[in-house]
Amino acid sequence: MRMSMIGPIGDIARLPQAEQKFWRLACQEELDVLQKRKVFELVDHPRDQKVIKNQWVFDVKLDGHKKARLVVKGFSQVEGLDFDQVFSPVMRFETVCLMLALAALENWFITGLDVQSAYLYGKLDEEIYMEQPKKFAVPGQEHKALHLWHALYGLKQASLAWWHSLDESLKELGFEYLKSEAGIFFYKKKGTNIVIGIIYVDNTLFGEPNEFL
Repeated sequence: MRMSMIGPIGDIARLPQAEQKFWRLACQEELDVLQKRKVFELVDHPRDQKVIKNQWVFDVKLDGHKKARLVVKGFSQVEGLDFDQVFSPVMRFETVCLMLALAALENWFITGLDVQSAYLYGKLDEEIYMEQPKKFAVPGQEHKALHLWHALYGLKQASLAWWHSLDESLKELGFEYLKSEAGIFFYKKKGTNIVIGIIYVDNTLFGEPNEFL
């Protein structure tokens, strides 16, 4: 069975002591990952900038592993100030089916990739600050805020920031995306087979006529 729950860190206090320990370790594990990826930087609280709140989302995986995710309360963001565009290209499901059917008919080699915590790779253009998570503020620096350099789940522009980072990375590898379907990337150089990338948010499939990937 899989369980998910959303709520403030204070909800954990109502659980048995043994359970509280596991969930707090899960929260600390999430913060360690965010710090390792340099998602944010601890800075002095900017008086002329709004500081967004956050909350924890708790999940129990199928293998019993407890996962905590720090999520921004994006509903408090102001359009034109905290974000501009939020639209992110997503390919149509019919296109996914068509490409898979084509790959099956032509006997293409297909390999898949699921990008873990994809949104964290999205680079932010806006100047956004967030409160330190409750119960996890740095001792002696509770008055400081977190300056976000990368997107967090819950931000209005998170999906768009991720897509820009994905597009930038694939371009460096020589891929281009179709103007008519931004979720289809292709790689073609003289003397080589074409490679097709099928991207649906953070799930990717790459296919080509011969197995050389």
